[in-house]
Amino acid sequence: MSSIDSIQTSVPNDPGLQLAPVGDAGPNFNLLKKAFEDCVRDNQPYIDQCRLNYQTRYAIWNGQSADGKKHAREGSKTSPTPWDGASDLRVFLTDNIINKKVAMQCMAFQRANLSAVPVGTNDMARSQLVTNFMRWLIQTQIPEVDREVEIASNYLNEKGLAVMGQFWETRREKVLVNVRIEDLQQQFPQIDITALINDKGAENDLKSIFEEQYGCSKGKAASMLKELRKSGETSVPMDGPERSYPVLRAFNLDENLFIPSFSLDLERVPGIYRVEYFTAEQLRQLVRDDNWDKAWVEKAIETQRGRLITISPSEYLQPISRSFVYTQQRFTDKIGVVFAYQRLSDEDGIPGIYCTVFHPMMPPDTNHEGYAKTGLLGYAHGEYPFVLYRREYLSRKLHDSRGVPEPGKPWQDQIKAHKDSRIDAASLGILPPICYPQGRPPGRWGPGAMISERRPNEYHYADRPIPDMNTENSENLLEASFKEYNGFASKEGDPSIDPIYNQFEVNKFLTCLAKSFRQIWKLYKQYGQDQIVFRVMGVKDADSMVFNKGDVNEEFDFYLSWDVQSTDFKRMSEKWTAIIQGAQSLDRDGVCDWAALFQAFVSSIDPNIAERIIRPAKAGQQQIVNDEQQDLAQIFAGIPKNIRIGTPPQIGLQVMQQYLQQPDVQQRYSQDNAFRERIDARAKQYQFQAQQQQNAQIGRLGAAMPGPMPATTTP
Repeated sequence: MSSIDSIQTSVPNDPGLQLAPVGDAGPNFNLLKKAFEDCVRDNQPYIDQCRLNYQTRYAIWNGQSADGKKHAREGSKTSPTPWDGASDLRVFLTDNIINKKVAMQCMAFQRANLSAVPVGTNDMARSQLVTNFMRWLIQTQIPEVDREVEIASNYLNEKGLAVMGQFWETRREKVLVNVRIEDLQQQFPQIDITALINDKGAENDLKSIFEEQYGCSKGKAASMLKELRKSGETSVPMDGPERSYPVLRAFNLDENLFIPSFSLDLERVPGIYRVEYFTAEQLRQLVRDDNWDKAWVEKAIETQRGRLITISPSEYLQPISRSFVYTQQRFTDKIGVVFAYQRLSDEDGIPGIYCTVFHPMMPPDTNHEGYAKTGLLGYAHGEYPFVLYRREYLSRKLHDSRGVPEPGKPWQDQIKAHKDSRIDAASLGILPPICYPQGRPPGRWGPGAMISERRPNEYHYADRPIPDMNTENSENLLEASFKEYNGFASKEGDPSIDPIYNQFEVNKFLTCLAKSFRQIWKLYKQYGQDQIVFRVMGVKDADSMVFNKGDVNEEFDFYLSWDVQSTDFKRMSEKWTAIIQGAQSLDRDGVCDWAALFQAFVSSIDPNIAERIIRPAKAGQQQIVNDEQQDLAQIFAGIPKNIRIGTPPQIGLQVMQQYLQQPDVQQRYSQDNAFRERIDARAKQYQFQAQQQQNAQIGRLGAAMPGPMPATTTP
């Protein structure tokens, strides 16, 4: 593997980046650290805005009380305005809108039609196989896909930006295997295992052998030795079967992923920085499984445990969480690590994505080079393993994409002010202030209290405030206005605009997902099995369940589509009624593929249902023929059979004609009256059904469609 010699840290004037050379000297730690710190500081305004968006979405502010009322802060000498105990209601307007958008986008993903389209001269016939294979791969081999799509949608709508990472992971899990002393002796023929076990003076030597051989901890090695002495057998951790699979993961750009803000195109930035936190055991596992530098890992465990990734000794990159307590507890036992992905070129000018794993507070020393691992990423597609999800394209600046809370905060604050005022007015109306003579405050006040007075009406209620009857109506109008602003129907708005707005948002989200799946496809072509048998619901052709990887450079584009109006059954019914009636009235030359039309109709409602109930056209017709032949065989055996529901009468009559042309059947038809009656009755059923269909068509169109009438079946 090549290593990084230098790194570009300044913003280039030319949009096309000049790649820094890669040599054998190793990455420059100081330049790498500076590039990371500069990138984070460059993102600081966006990070601050994300914190505000978080507070707006979850209605969080300083001095908030759990009971939804205003109270004086501990140690404060001032009372809250307007009084202690006044309403301080939490309003979740933006959270409600975000949840609706997340639900819509997740439904769009789950019900979307995925299609693969070949690029260049690739085989069009293979596209359906690739489509079915990718559906299977996404549904079964990426079990966390629904979770990560939902997280990405939440990031996108709350923060305005999200990133989806696509990786290929190879993992070999440890499994416990029971072994006896005899088994160990076979594993270590050069030493006397029995003697070492019984020799108390050799305990440390034997434990070291166990630690090195099985990669276990000192505690596990001691436990193994104890069990061997007691029972002659123990359980040892051994490598299980290797698993290799694609990984999809959502990232937010204010906590665990940082991108220079000067470019909209990820492929044009000099570096992307990913922050992760590991336990000590996880880091040591990476030493064994991924060749991380052991000295660096042990130093990181010793010096950085429980510390957040720092920008400078006094500045901390603090992840957003519900509370600082949670944040601190979350990272108490974790060690921070930065993955620096950089587009660089080697000494021969060949570009590539290089990855360096480091900690900004751990410079090189005599034991390590300042990084845990460095080298060419190795993904054949040559791209950053990330796809940017952007909610808005207001300008060419990355951070100009707003989350829902940014424009929504004034609406939410106004609604909160109205609600608080209504609650406070109601409180004053129920129990208004008490007026009393100066210097003679009343005693205990409340239901059933006894208050003395010298003169009538010495104590009395102050005038009650006149409630504003329009306040609640104003709240409703404000809420309706914000919903309409975000593409959700209101009584006052234009209902035709809402589907257009929501479809626009869904299309952008699905387009980004399709880009992520394209990288998943390329990763599978590079690392996946050469041949795999898979099963997709609704596909019954055996040839469609065997995928051969073939050419690694095979290119496909992927598309996801979903109609937001598919959940509005009234609109969908009107739409498909118009399409079907138009096809029936205008398709004079028979060019309409009615099987494809039916599939599109059912898929628009639910593609999962379509996959379960719709067969390929050829397979469907063959099944109808087989069913008809089976029924005719039973009739020949003397068993009466009615026609099957859903069998096209033209196909049924055609099969009967072919059946009656057989010599033995013709003979039976002419000699056996009962058989002839059963055959004629079945033919009349088909002819009656065909006539009904034609009559219905004449009723709709006013004229019969051109086409042959069903022929008689009698020989």
